[in-house]
Order: sequence, then structure tokens, then C-alpha cells
Amino acid sequence: MKSTVGREEKEVFGAYLSKNHLKRSEQREVILDTFLRSDRHLSVDDLLQMVQKRRPDIGRTTVYRTLKLLQSAGLAQELALDGQSRFERDYKREHHDHFICKSCGAIFEFTSPDIERLQDEIAADIGFAIEGHRHQIYGSCRSCTSRASRAEARRSP
Repeated sequence: MKSTVGREEKEVFGAYLSKNHLKRSEQREVILDTFLRSDRHLSVDDLLQMVQKRRPDIGRTTVYRTLKLLQSAGLAQELALDGQSRFERDYKREHHDHFICKSCGAIFEFTSPDIERLQDEIAADIGFAIEGHRHQIYGSCRSCTSRASRAEARRSP
């Protein structure tokens, strides 16, 4: 049975492959379908682990190359988060930024019209034409902050 998850994205990917004289393959379809079913920011190894539950014969290189094709097709965005590449769905998604916990690696997406407006105002003031941007804000999430506070309280006399 064919999956209906990400039908439009699958059509876009098929058109991209055809336009670039690349073959559609069952491996690429499995990787794309697995990627589209996730709402996480996936490393190559994260996606590989998920893909291999369905198709143990698919290797890391195939996953990596397919992610790069998805990126070129406008379906995935690569993010360098704390020194590691992660990929997220990008097709027809609203702009958003990220909070990244340096302790546990959790990633939280957020949007802020106030931040967007302020950076547009600053750019206009200096005559700068913004083409794009990414905000990646590093710190500690609520869970890690609470855990650190409890550990500190236990150490205090």
C-alpha cells in the first residue's frame, strides 16, 4: 500500500529527480517517506536508524545522499546545530528559529513577529537588504535547568 504522507512533497521530489536525470528508487522513496513522517530535527544517523527498521539494507551513504537531494529539491533544510548537521522539513514551512539546549540537545522551534520586525527595522536603518537568516539560540531547557538547580541544592550545606 502506498503512503499518502507528504503526497505533494513526493511529487516535488519526483519532478526534481526527473528534471536532473536521476532515478527514482525504492530506497529513496523509503528514505523520503521516513523523513516526512518525522517532525524532529534529524541527523543522518537518526534517519538511518529509522530507515533501517523498514529496510535494513539501506546504508548511511544512501541516506546522506538522499538528504542532500531533498535539500536541493527544497524539501529539507540542513541546520548546523551545536556542531552537528541536522535536517528538518522545509517545504512550504513558515519561517521559524530555534532554541537549542546545550545539555540535552533538545530543539525548540519558535516564531516571533517582534524579532522579525526589529531586525527589518535595523536592516532598513543601515540600508541592508535581508535575503534570509537563522537564529539559533543556545542555553538550557526547563528540564535541564530544573535538574541543575536540584543538584546544586543537594550540594549546598
